Order: sequence, then C-alpha cells, then structure tokens
Amino acid sequence: MVVHRHYNAQTFENDLALLEMEAPVEFLPYVVPICLPHRNEDFTGKMAFVTGWGKLTAGGDVPNILQEVQVPIVSNGECQRMFYQAGHHKAIRSNFVCAGYTSGGQDSCEGDSGGPLMVQREDTRWVLVGTVSHGIGCADPNLPGVYMRMSSYRPWIDSIIYK
Repeated sequence: MVVHRHYNAQTFENDLALLEMEAPVEFLPYVVPICLPHRNEDFTGKMAFVTGWGKLTAGGDVPNILQEVQVPIVSNGECQRMFYQAGHHKAIRSNFVCAGYTSGGQDSCEGDSGGPLMVQREDTRWVLVGTVSHGIGCADPNLPGVYMRMSSYRPWIDSIIYK
C-alpha cells in the first residue's frame, strides 16, 4: 500500500492511497476496470454514482448489501458557498470535488471512505471522478460529500503505477 506522503488528517488533504493486488483481477462482463480522468477533465454538473458499504444514516447501521446513490457534482465555489451557508467554514481545496443536493437526502456516509464517485461517459465507459473522503453528517441539506479529485492526482498515480 502506498499512502500519499502529504496526507493531512486535519484538513483531509491528499486523502489517498494505492493498493497493489497480489494477483491479477479476472475481468468479466460485470467486472471491468474503471478509467481515470484526464488531468484537467471537469465533471461539474454531471450526475455521478457513489457506491459503498457505509452507514445508511449518520451514526446508524451498516447495510447488508452494497448501496448506490446518484448525486450531482457541484463546483468547488458552490460547494464552499453551501458549507458557509450551513455555518461551516470549511476550506474546499482545488484537489477536492463535491457532490450532493442542496436539499440533502442522498450522500456517502461513515464507512464509505475510499469508495468511488463515478460518471459514465457518452462512450459508456465509467470514469473515476473521485474517491469518498469526508463530509459533515450524511445527506444533510447544504452539506455535500467531499471527495478526492482524481484528475488532480493523475501525475501522482501515474508515478506509482508506471514505476
């Protein structure tokens, strides 16, 4: 496992690690690799899917089956505005990407960390926009989930996997 050397548990900067598999994955019709985004690819306004085994509500129970929600990707400026409006002076950094509804209702939650935030491109391929990092509560109004923006980490990821 390679943890990003500049990970900061206080700010959640660089909340990212890569794992090397011991054996190759056998690809099947429903087991396929996900694409990484291009360096400056922007998904603002796109609908994304998040999957995970995390809690169903803040402080609640974990599910017996994999959960999936669909959430809109919001700009960092809009995300910052929503956090401020909700009374949280959280810094939304450029290597973060936010997703969620202003009304709340659907979100990643505790235990989903590291899970995918993904968008299906027009060519039907899936792209990993981000990975679940953190948030305040789960699915609360004006508090979107915060994810690590994969396009910001392409150089770091490439430097590890192409070593």
